Amino acid sequence: MLNRRHVLTAAVAAPFLRPTRAAGGPLTHAAAGGDLAFADRAAALGWLAEGGRLRAGARFVAGGFAYRWQPGARWIPDMADVVPDALPAPEHFGARPDLRWRLLSEGDLDGANTGVYGPLRLGGSNAINGFLLADRYARATGTHSSTSQCRAEGDYLVRSYSRRKTDGRQDSWRFDFHAERPEDIRVAIYRADVFEALREAGDLRGSELAELVHDELPASDYEVRLAPDGMGGAVLHRPEAGQYIDICRQFDLTARWSHSGVLWSDFQTFQIGLNLAATDAAWEGDRIIGRYSYYGSKPANRGQNGVVAGASTGYYTAGPQPRRRNVRLRALLCRAASVRGDENDRYVDSDPSILTAAVGWIDSPVFEVGTFGRTNTPSNMLFLAHWGGRYRPPGRREFLDKTSYPLIETWHPEKVTLEIRSPIDRATHGFVKGWELAAVAGARISRAEHIGVSHPYWIGVGDVSDAYATPAQRGRVNSTPITVGHQTAIDIAPDPGSEYYGVLYKGTGTSKFETYPGTAIAVQRHGTLDVTCEGHSIEAVPGTLEAIRLRQFRGSVDLGECWLSGARKALYALGGDGHWQGRIHAYDGMIHVQHHVHGRLEGPAFGGPVARQAGPPLRDATQGVYAEGQIFATTTRGPVRTGAVTLPIDPLTDPWHDINAGDRLDIAAPDGTLTSVYATGLYVNGAELVGISPLPHDVAPGTVVSIDQSAALAIVRPPGRDGKLRLNTTRAVITLSPP
Repeated sequence: MLNRRHVLTAAVAAPFLRPTRAAGGPLTHAAAGGDLAFADRAAALGWLAEGGRLRAGARFVAGGFAYRWQPGARWIPDMADVVPDALPAPEHFGARPDLRWRLLSEGDLDGANTGVYGPLRLGGSNAINGFLLADRYARATGTHSSTSQCRAEGDYLVRSYSRRKTDGRQDSWRFDFHAERPEDIRVAIYRADVFEALREAGDLRGSELAELVHDELPASDYEVRLAPDGMGGAVLHRPEAGQYIDICRQFDLTARWSHSGVLWSDFQTFQIGLNLAATDAAWEGDRIIGRYSYYGSKPANRGQNGVVAGASTGYYTAGPQPRRRNVRLRALLCRAASVRGDENDRYVDSDPSILTAAVGWIDSPVFEVGTFGRTNTPSNMLFLAHWGGRYRPPGRREFLDKTSYPLIETWHPEKVTLEIRSPIDRATHGFVKGWELAAVAGARISRAEHIGVSHPYWIGVGDVSDAYATPAQRGRVNSTPITVGHQTAIDIAPDPGSEYYGVLYKGTGTSKFETYPGTAIAVQRHGTLDVTCEGHSIEAVPGTLEAIRLRQFRGSVDLGECWLSGARKALYALGGDGHWQGRIHAYDGMIHVQHHVHGRLEGPAFGGPVARQAGPPLRDATQGVYAEGQIFATTTRGPVRTGAVTLPIDPLTDPWHDINAGDRLDIAAPDGTLTSVYATGLYVNGAELVGISPLPHDVAPGTVVSIDQSAALAIVRPPGRDGKLRLNTTRAVITLSPP
């Protein structure tokens, strides 16, 4: 029965309303000079249930949210003939901003949680359907107008999965997520008993073991039946007894959202906490708290898995990835506290991963992101831009991580903009790294301050560079210009889990599915970089190996204005034929150039008298500039004809004897003179066939091939500076010149 108190509230709010009855029709209310108003949404639902109607286009208000009468509309499942008036909000569709949470400090909890700190959820109803329905309405009714926008005000909980224990008999599992198609629902099995056994054994290494614990099922293993209105449905599947079935609905948004308040995203397995899933989608918000739950083989770095907010067309997928343009994310983020015995999940609580990311073919994304608060759940990095690939999974089963199955095609973020809104602080958010670009086609990165991290940033060329890039991106991946604002890094600390410290420019990638001909050695490729950085101010803690490393890249890198202190090596350039330069204002430790010929240094740090000597062993060189080259040799394995572009060689065994693209190979001609060709790719030690520029003459088996990796470095000196410039060389040339 209609609640009389709500009707009276409406009458007081709008005394000019006069109920009328259309001839032969249901009871209606005509608004004369004002809108019909209800104290809350429940009152409006009661009025509709009793046959309440308005004329087309008339408005009414419920709980402060305006609606419009539109005969035939079915956008709001429990309000037929009604649509939001103006911008849709989750409340129009029944969601409530009733999230309750607190920010814990150490000692706020008892027992095993005395050291816990960070956001803790206290309560709240799941608002995911309100967001999904508002987003669907906005997308369908005005992709390029104001009606494609949505708004949200307040603190919301969005939980995108449900977990229930199985008894071995039940074969139908209901869910209440809104879904437009069965493919929106995905299912995983969580084996808590396996997790407990492996945890006790102390061995949870490798993706195979991780998949044993949390297994995403292929769609052929279950059936999804949706309710007629898309509001929930059932999964038909019979898991073994004692397992947990996870029914997941990715929190995809396609409209442009503005939000003030806190969004708490509770997600797991293969999901992104908030995914901008369409061209022009945007989240311009206040704060996002992410609670990610999945125990994996490398939980801090699983590509798209565990990202709190971002945009992804796919990490490794079985299908093609369409281009997504102009997504925008603005928010401050924090991971939920990791609390043992949390009621949300007995076995796995808030786990580490990446805070924000653009994965796959994301064109012109803008990320304006930072952090707030502090938490005992670490994040690997603030932001990642990473390529995505297509492969053929066996039995149509997609894996959560990179696999050894052959790639068919790759897609790459392009024209990425990253604005960093807060310091990237290891003490408050556990960051090991600030940000990373992996095989992107152009980017602009703002200035940033890093505190206590091991790696302020990495720029890498990706596993396969652009060898499999989609035709629309081929030739632009990695080589499109990247600009980086000044990066300040304080207390750079060694990372026991990595061979690298500090800033890394990584010019090689290792394929997961290709080998060099005749070997079991994984193929490595160079990538061509074009990076200009405003500069670096890096202060490392004692024990840090390097402040900046340039590894085997092609193209050009300008390090900008640099102040580098504390690390054993302020700068380390290893291999490759790329051109790099830096203006060094101050440094301590050593600048080490190894097997590289195109470096240029300038700046105030290189004034004063020159002390030059032939290089002592590297272990004895701790100060100054050290340039080191090498020449090594092998022999041909068979006859090679004039014009050949591959050269069979006896495998090299020294781990330092990789052949880089651009390396000069000196080969004896039949008349005894030396002729030179140049390597056209990267061939690691153990490879038996090397790509070369066309061979000018025949070569007999057993001919000696010398690989010249002499080093060279140019230093532009300022006039009249105090101090001393120490130079050490081994098979290298350091040239000095005035400015």
